[in-house]
Amino acid sequence: MVPPGDLWTATWQDIATQVALVAKRWEPRNVFGIPRGGHVPAAMLATLWGTQVLTDPEPGCLMLDDLVDSGRTMDEWLYLFGSQGVDFDALYRKPTSPETPHREQPTLVEGWVVFPWERESSGPEDAVVRLLQWVGENPAREGLLDTPARVTKAWRELCEGYQVDPAQLLATQFEQEGGGQYGGMVVLRAVPFHSMCEHHLLPFSGHATVAYIPGDSGRIVGLSKLARLVEAYARRLQVQERMTLQVVEALEQHLEPKGSACVITAHHSCMSLRGVRKDTGGMVTSELRGAFWENAAARAELLGLHAS
Repeated sequence: MVPPGDLWTATWQDIATQVALVAKRWEPRNVFGIPRGGHVPAAMLATLWGTQVLTDPEPGCLMLDDLVDSGRTMDEWLYLFGSQGVDFDALYRKPTSPETPHREQPTLVEGWVVFPWERESSGPEDAVVRLLQWVGENPAREGLLDTPARVTKAWRELCEGYQVDPAQLLATQFEQEGGGQYGGMVVLRAVPFHSMCEHHLLPFSGHATVAYIPGDSGRIVGLSKLARLVEAYARRLQVQERMTLQVVEALEQHLEPKGSACVITAHHSCMSLRGVRKDTGGMVTSELRGAFWENAAARAELLGLHAS
């Protein structure tokens, strides 16, 4: 795997190495470069094989791309021409990408990749420039000159939860001292959060109530860790239902409590700003485990604390 990083620039030597690996994976045949990133690698591969670069796929050819990311491009081209006996390959693919069919897999690469045939400044900011152009703006006007840099910096902050390990957050635990062992509810109410909906990349905000009942070991964690746990999952691309579940599963796994729970109320701008365009009292999700689910009194008390 290519070493991870926010931005990785492939050199011509890197590309030549990957083209040579592709050449070893297949028998020589004509090559079609997937627009746009596959054009240059296709020409290099055809030169190496002594075959032709095609302007359109033909039966039995190899379709070549520079990178498999989401896999949508690969699926679309194979859907169109897969019945003609064509094959597909790429120079690189992301760790989260689907595997390419039939042969050894392309080299893995993390982060944002810039290829030699792209502008040297190409990167996450370039995507913002394209979006500004798409909505009808002029990215070169004074008010927008620094917007791409601001947006990428903001998104790094909005998604910093990917860099947080919940296991480490909950690893610092304390023994109860001073006689007796507290066995009641530990509840942190109204933890505010802001997250980004993964469906429309629009924010949703609200507050979470996180609770647990210490297990037989009696071990507890600092309240700040519960707030940080909410933040760790909120600062990712999310849906509220999954976020609620993730908080509880982290408590279950690392504290082994007698009961654990998370209740979230949030307002979603993907509903108020677009689509139905309605503001409501908020969406409520809850996940209750162990004593919070089995004991009606504990369940009612927790839900009452969240609503108050």
